Amino acid sequence: MLIGVIGAFGPAIGAIFISGILNEKPTGIPPLRRWGVFVLLFCVIFPFALYWQLLNGNPADPVFFALCAILVALSAFVISCVLARRRGVRDLMSSLSAWRVSPVWYVIALAAWPLLIIASSLLDFLFSGQPVLSYAAGLMTIEPLSAVILFCTIFFLGGPLQEEPGWRGFALPQLQGIYNPVVASIFLGFLWQLWHVPLYFTGFYPFDTWAIASRFIWFLPGVIVYTWLFNRSGGNLLIAVLFHASIDAFPQILPAQTSGAAFVFDLLLLVWAVIVIGTDKMWKSRPVFHAAHSPVG
Repeated sequence: MLIGVIGAFGPAIGAIFISGILNEKPTGIPPLRRWGVFVLLFCVIFPFALYWQLLNGNPADPVFFALCAILVALSAFVISCVLARRRGVRDLMSSLSAWRVSPVWYVIALAAWPLLIIASSLLDFLFSGQPVLSYAAGLMTIEPLSAVILFCTIFFLGGPLQEEPGWRGFALPQLQGIYNPVVASIFLGFLWQLWHVPLYFTGFYPFDTWAIASRFIWFLPGVIVYTWLFNRSGGNLLIAVLFHASIDAFPQILPAQTSGAAFVFDLLLLVWAVIVIGTDKMWKSRPVFHAAHSPVG
């Protein structure tokens, strides 16, 4: 499991490597400054890895301890690339530290997904005649501190930082330099889902042929919403990472959904996608970002 989580850094490391090759001009940032930030991040993130229940390891086990150190080092490395010495890497990662964006994008990135989950569950309870108060009681059992710890763990180690520099930070701007946002989302979404397929063969997800196939059917509304949020926030990587963390964390924080609620959720997400396509005319608009996001070549 832990080795699989480490391997999930592929998109981010790949994007950083390619960006560094494409633009090797120096940024003038002192190396000591970057590595100081790296060490600080390592110390902050390491406890999250050691006690992450998903990894199901013993902190006293030296092998587990060493693998956790590798995982944390990769996370600290990716974040510290905002201070990279190569201009290409710095341009790719700079918006990860660009926190001065409109508060509305933080609200959407952090709250939209859990609100969809809660709304779909409440609607399913209403349609099926179940008492809504039973779901509300489940919400009351959430421990805020545990929820924050889980969210931070996933933010640093559970997928967002491993993937988003590659998917939204690098690939999406390149694709949108060629295609409109809808077509770019389809291409990127297919690659994004394909990247997750091996997890069904490693035990991270229960193996299910239909679950694998359905990833390629139901991914589109979500990836279109993701593209819309990325574009509307000005290509902000921090917002993309927070949204990814929200998608991964809140299904584990909130009470489990019934099968009916999952269907309602998909419908609500589809409605959201249709609305943003229409309001932003995503079939023809091509967002213009900083030069760092311009197409290669």
